Amino acid sequence: MKEFLFFNIIISFLNIFLIIYAYSLNFFPKNWRRKVNQDTLVGLVLIFSTMFTGLIWVIYFYYKIFF
Repeated sequence: MKEFLFFNIIISFLNIFLIIYAYSLNFFPKNWRRKVNQDTLVGLVLIFSTMFTGLIWVIYFYYKIFF
C-alpha cells in the first residue's frame, strides 16, 4: 500500500507539472507556438492525466477505507 501511495504522489506531481506547463504556454512567442503547434496535444494530455490521477486517488482511498 505504501508503494501505491508513492506512485500516486509521483503521478500527482507530474500532473501539477503539466498544469504549470500548460499555463506557461501563453508566455512563449506566438511564432514558436504556431511552429510547434502543441496546444491541442497539451490540452488532451492534461485532461487525461487529470482523469487518471483522480482515478488512482479514488482507488487508493477506497482500499484505504474499506480494506
